[in-house]
Amino acid sequence: MDFKKQKLLVIAPHPDDEVIGCGGLIAKIKDAGGQVYVLFLTVGDSRDFTSKGLSTTKERKQEIEEVAKFLKFDNYDFAFPGNEYHLKLDILGQKALMDSIERESKVSIEKVKPTIIAFTSPLSYNQDHRIAAMAAHASTRPAPYRTKHFVKNVLSYEEAADQWTLENNMKINLFLPLNQTEIDAKVKSLKLYKSQLRPAPNLRSVQAMVTLAKLRGHQSGTNFAEAFVSYRNLI
Repeated sequence: MDFKKQKLLVIAPHPDDEVIGCGGLIAKIKDAGGQVYVLFLTVGDSRDFTSKGLSTTKERKQEIEEVAKFLKFDNYDFAFPGNEYHLKLDILGQKALMDSIERESKVSIEKVKPTIIAFTSPLSYNQDHRIAAMAAHASTRPAPYRTKHFVKNVLSYEEAADQWTLENNMKINLFLPLNQTEIDAKVKSLKLYKSQLRPAPNLRSVQAMVTLAKLRGHQSGTNFAEAFVSYRNLI
């Protein structure tokens, strides 16, 4: 793949999902001269099991700005910001998400016309991740070129936390080797999400992310890799 010619659209239910799932792919495309867009479906105040006990919308948006600047996003957007929707996307429903993903957002499929779209696992325990995957997958349904933009590469990215699932684990069928520079960029990006950092052995820790990258790398004959489920790969 000529990464310089790629336009990547990442569907991230929450800030940091794009980094955990495909920060290496983002870095690889940007380093090659390609384009990257991120659609954050929601952002809001979150109660959590930390000493502080809460991350606010304001601090999370500030973190996004830092990550977007560091990874050189070409643009990003928020589909449904605010506490009314945060962690409640499953109640909002699939159609509303599809409308934003397909054409309403400023980084929608019809506006950006990506060559690659990447979204969360449909097997996640997280309700926002599951509905996001369903909506993104439906938004990339096959259609004639003349009626809507046809995304050639449709991927689902993984997170270490996805191993906690009531379903069968993801059927990985695509590996993306990462060099040291790319894995370093992925790690630095996650660290910029200060409010979301967790210590090991938390599944959302830097250590968990790197360990998974090493495992996928060893499975594919390299030091580090990101793994995906490819639903469509049009050559």
